Amino acid sequence: VTGCVSSSLAMGKKTEPATTPRGTGTPRGGATNSTYANMLRSPASGTVVKTLEQDADECYQSVLLPINERMMGPLPQSEIITSRPMVLLLGNHSSGKSSFVNFLVGAEVQKSGVAPTDDCFTLITSGPDDTDQDGPALVGDPDLGFMGLRNFGNALISHVQLKVRKNLGLKNVILVDSPGMIDCPAVSAPAHMSTSDMLKQGSSRQGTRVSDSSFDRGYNFMAVTRWFAEHSDVILLFFDPDKPGTTGETLECLTKALSGMEHKLNICFNKCDQFCKMHDFARAFGALCWNLSKVIPRKDLPPIYTMCVPVANQGEGLGKEALADLHGTRQEVVNKVNAAQERRVDNMISRLDDSTRVLQMYSWVCTAVRRQVSRVWWQVHLKALLCSASLAGIAGGVYFSRGALVERFGERWQFMHLPILFGGQTLGAIYYGMSYPKIAQRSKELATDENLTRLFEDNYRMEIAEGDEFLLSIWNRVMPRLQLAMRTVGIGAIGHVGRRDNDYMNRILNEDVPRLRRQFARAIGDSASVTPILQGTLDSYGNP
Repeated sequence: VTGCVSSSLAMGKKTEPATTPRGTGTPRGGATNSTYANMLRSPASGTVVKTLEQDADECYQSVLLPINERMMGPLPQSEIITSRPMVLLLGNHSSGKSSFVNFLVGAEVQKSGVAPTDDCFTLITSGPDDTDQDGPALVGDPDLGFMGLRNFGNALISHVQLKVRKNLGLKNVILVDSPGMIDCPAVSAPAHMSTSDMLKQGSSRQGTRVSDSSFDRGYNFMAVTRWFAEHSDVILLFFDPDKPGTTGETLECLTKALSGMEHKLNICFNKCDQFCKMHDFARAFGALCWNLSKVIPRKDLPPIYTMCVPVANQGEGLGKEALADLHGTRQEVVNKVNAAQERRVDNMISRLDDSTRVLQMYSWVCTAVRRQVSRVWWQVHLKALLCSASLAGIAGGVYFSRGALVERFGERWQFMHLPILFGGQTLGAIYYGMSYPKIAQRSKELATDENLTRLFEDNYRMEIAEGDEFLLSIWNRVMPRLQLAMRTVGIGAIGHVGRRDNDYMNRILNEDVPRLRRQFARAIGDSASVTPILQGTLDSYGNP
């Protein structure tokens, strides 16, 4: 993209490959980490779609991240992202996740059963040979794109694995099969809290013995699920007739780990072929909708795909027509998985747009805070300087008038200007020392919710008056990160965003993102033909 490249060159930034040492794990089957890196970053689709993906990522890496680093901003740090799209499968144990994975790839890759059969996050993808890689080697390699999982501790790393299989029916897609969700008496933690923070918080409770195993699986499952959800392009959440939304951990996942991921989320009511009576299906489906309504803060429920996976000796359930309908709905879900690559490019463009708006709002409010602090800073310094300068002026007048003063008041006025001068400087220094805490106090006051919100409203007065709720949702994400930066390093340590940086961000929003979306629409042949109709240049039959 011309705009992105020109911005990158103008800033003098280059995207360099990571030089961090590779992980020491050795994958089973003789494959090296370099082989995995080349495979996961190999082109997964057509040249045009691949180019758009690279252009969107270059805008993010070369333009936004340098500004974010200088500003200590809210965007995640630079990391290698695998080129293959990811599909995350979540749900209760025995809800059919592993069976659906086996159906997608056309092979028995995952074990399946009524009881929980796997306690790992298993990544399955296609490759030239059948090989496995354990968690430490997978997470420790900077070229594979999973180093962010290190933040969740060794308990998670030992429960992550990669399976590469040849001759799979689904090519160039990473399927993430997650551990089945179950109810647990342990207290769960917020999705943004790391494992170390959980242990610190738990150890502060009196009379409570804390260990890794005290927190469900030994790591923050909700935070790990959110990490995979953020990096995935399609999310499938499975429910089954035995537990239609009654597992508390699954419902908690909707409110914490999957918050804001509705555009990726697909809810699947699996194993519907087990119903033999219509009223059983109605009661289970109604129970699922009732439980979902408690955690989804909307009047309208999202689509629920009632489906089943073909198995040996499969009965007709509610009848042949109903079974055919279940198979047809399953095919819709399969189509969403097959379209993950196109979805990935669209997600990357959306991430570029969203990240730019977040960083721009963060920088603008930072500038407003800096103006407020600078105003107090100048007031303190100018008053101290005025005090010192006033007494220095008096000392100068005494010095130049010392002859007349000596004749009238005596010899003691010969050097009277010196104590006046030193006294003025001392008084100025004392006033400065007593007033300087006002700067820190003002910075502390500005870090409160009320003052930051007021500065935000002053900067976006017009948009707020128009009722822009999207802008308010961005602010709810920016404010906690800004407060954290102000309270830890102070507003003075946060970098400054100049006019050129604002021009770069405006160019991304006004030029690069719209151009990428148009090129993507033409590449997949989707909405390119719809746009002229909506614009009125073509009728519904394609005639000008």
